[in-house]
Amino acid sequence: MHAVKKTIGPWFASPRREYVIGGALLVLLVADLLLPQVKPAMLLFAAVGAIPTIVRAVQSVRDRHVTIDTFNIFAIGASFIVVDARSAAFIILMLTFADGLDWYTESRTHNAVRELLRLKPTTAVRERGGAMEEVPIGEIAQGDVVVVKAGSYVPVDGVVVFGSASVNEAAVTGESVPVAKVTGDHVLSSTLNESGTMKVRATRVGKESTIERMAALIREASRNKSRTEKLADRFAAIFLPIVLVIAGGAYALTRNISMTAAIFLVACADDMAVAIPLAVTAAVGYAAKRGFIVKGSAWLDALGKIHTLVLDKTGTLTYGTFEVRAAEIASLVTPEAFWGAVGSAEKYSEHPIGRSLFHEALKHAPDVPDPADVATYKGSGVAVMAAGHRIVVGNERVFDDEKMLFPEAARSRYVAMQKQYGETVSLVVRDGVFWGMIAVADVPRPDAKATLAQMKTLGIQRIVMFTGDNAEVAARVSTALGIDEYRASMKPEDKLAGLDEFEKRGTVAMVGDGINDAPSLARASVGIAMGKGGTAVAVEAADVVILTDRLERLPEMVELGRRTSSVIRGDMAIWFISNLVGFALVLTGIAGPAFAAFYNFATDFFPLFNSTRLFRHVRRVKNRKAA
Repeated sequence: MHAVKKTIGPWFASPRREYVIGGALLVLLVADLLLPQVKPAMLLFAAVGAIPTIVRAVQSVRDRHVTIDTFNIFAIGASFIVVDARSAAFIILMLTFADGLDWYTESRTHNAVRELLRLKPTTAVRERGGAMEEVPIGEIAQGDVVVVKAGSYVPVDGVVVFGSASVNEAAVTGESVPVAKVTGDHVLSSTLNESGTMKVRATRVGKESTIERMAALIREASRNKSRTEKLADRFAAIFLPIVLVIAGGAYALTRNISMTAAIFLVACADDMAVAIPLAVTAAVGYAAKRGFIVKGSAWLDALGKIHTLVLDKTGTLTYGTFEVRAAEIASLVTPEAFWGAVGSAEKYSEHPIGRSLFHEALKHAPDVPDPADVATYKGSGVAVMAAGHRIVVGNERVFDDEKMLFPEAARSRYVAMQKQYGETVSLVVRDGVFWGMIAVADVPRPDAKATLAQMKTLGIQRIVMFTGDNAEVAARVSTALGIDEYRASMKPEDKLAGLDEFEKRGTVAMVGDGINDAPSLARASVGIAMGKGGTAVAVEAADVVILTDRLERLPEMVELGRRTSSVIRGDMAIWFISNLVGFALVLTGIAGPAFAAFYNFATDFFPLFNSTRLFRHVRRVKNRKAA
């Protein structure tokens, strides 16, 4: 639509065109009640106002598509054929209002993006070679270390490598309570450091940062608003042939061009060109305020029809981070010394397991010395020197890396702990002496179980968990969360096959966050990505993005999709019933073109009032949550 406006000259660009044409037609319609001489001017402004609709209709015909503009062009033509100025003015006034709504929606998008990007710092303090320098944000590269002091915004997505801080993430996640960040924690760009000083190693910069990805999502949702209009276009494709048959039949039987014109005037769908986008605008705006982005109205419709809900485990049903489940410490080792050694080994670790061990160590050891001579063994563990001692933390393979003998007694306990907990177990060795072992587990999201129970009450027929983990881990997590069905040890291609199987029974929603979830998110009827911790690939592939990573938004999505679909179906029902009455008035000779145009204009407001129900619903929900 906007490309059309550019091709026909800047004078016609919104909102100037809507203000001039709409205002002039309103004045002329009122003046026409006293001065019939204004009719030529009314026809002139109506003709000028019709140009964008005519251009779009011609383009849709060239593309062999029936759109709402194709539908309305018949009514516009009818009003000019019978030279009924009021009819033409009523129709163009409503279509101008539709274009104005379109401009308003897009301008809100631009404003939202502008306000969002204002939070992004323009400079950052980079530490390099022991020296600090303030540089433009564009010069920060992945892997650089930046210093973030109290009162400053975090310039990049990254991992804290030194210090601690209290960070307000409200601008990005919607959570108003500041979050404590220590070494190993992730931080997001454009969040505010309220107190403390920390050093952050950049992991995502520029267009890959969270704030830029959020802005890109909002822009994409705006671009995909053309899908919003496709609901109206589908409506036009269904009813235009019916109206053509009725009008053609009336003309064939009566040879009355005025009656034929009146039929088109009654059937003009200018109200649907406003009512359907109005409903979707309310729904998408509400979704954004609640922390999830819907990339087009087609996905609102799909959300309301979900039959099967499929969820990835790691990063979706769980945090993708770990917590300590159990620890066994050698008899001659004190807990303080044990955890001090573990904390030193994992102090600057960026691995999820290492971060969880460091956080646990801070609970038990008041002093965690800085490590030196750090050796990281990919897939097995880490070895460091701390306070003059050689400390090794990792799985059984780290013994081979360190060329140490794995004690048989420790091995038997290691296997027993794995069987007992079915989770990752880390061994701790100091100066070649076995000191103990620690079992960690992926942490389920606290809102997951209640959310899934609520989805069942909403009538979701099937809830399935997909995971690449083994069957024991899958069974434990699914039981804890009340999930009746799971599929374990899945590869990306297995997930695609599973979705194909489920889609034979109805609409399938897939919720995921990782790179390996991206094909499934793109394949599902509606893909839902966890946007805060999710990968850029997953967010790009998804149709809906939960910016705050809160699963409790899922029931809201379903309810919003159903309510939006209900309102739009109501709009169509109102249009159909009012048109049946209008056709009866025209075919019985009661209504001519002028009355038909007035009737159409008067009944235009019924679907508009119906669509505003969504705005009232949003207001009620907002008030209820505030209370």
